[in-house]
Amino acid sequence: MESSLTSLYETFRQPLLRFVRYKTNDEHIAEDIVQEVFIKAFRSIDTLKEGQKLQSWLYAIASNTISDYFRKHHIDVTDETDVSHDEVLYESIMRELGCCLSTFMETLSPIQHDVLQAVYFDELTLNEYAEKNALNLSTVKSHSKRAKTALKSLFEECCRFENNSRNEMVDFHKNDVMCHNQCANK
Repeated sequence: MESSLTSLYETFRQPLLRFVRYKTNDEHIAEDIVQEVFIKAFRSIDTLKEGQKLQSWLYAIASNTISDYFRKHHIDVTDETDVSHDEVLYESIMRELGCCLSTFMETLSPIQHDVLQAVYFDELTLNEYAEKNALNLSTVKSHSKRAKTALKSLFEECCRFENNSRNEMVDFHKNDVMCHNQCANK
C-alpha cells in the first residue's frame, strides 16, 4: 500500500503543484496546499468510487482545499481564479515553456521566425501575411510548417510531454540539462 501511495504522490505532485501555484500565485502556499491535498487524499482514499478518475478526484480535492484556504484567509475569489483545472494546467505549462519558446524561435530562419510571429502572436492569417509580404501563399505555408516542425523537435529534445486520452497535453517534464540551460539564459 505504501508503494502505491508513493507512486500516487510522485505521479500527481508536479501537475497539482502547477495547478495550485497558478491559482494562488505563491510557491510556498502552493507547496503547503499540495501537501494538504495529499494528506486529505490518503485519509479518504476509500471514498474514491469505482470508475471515478483518480486525477479528477485529486483535482476536486485540490479545488476544495484552495477554496478553503481563500475562505480562511479572507481572499476574494475572482472570475479569473474560477477556471477548469484543464485550462489552468495548459496555461501553467505554456507559461513555464515560454522561456524556451523565445530561445527556440531565435534558432529559426528569419522568414520562419517572422511567419510564426505574425500568425501566432500578431494574429495575422497566413493569407494576410503572404499578401503583406508579397509572397506566394504556398511558400508561406511551407515556411510555417517547417518552422512548427523545427520547434516541435526542439521542444521534444527539451521536454517529455504527457497527453491524455484526447491527445491533449496535460503535463511535461523538463530534461535536466537542455531545457534548464535554455531557461537559465533568459
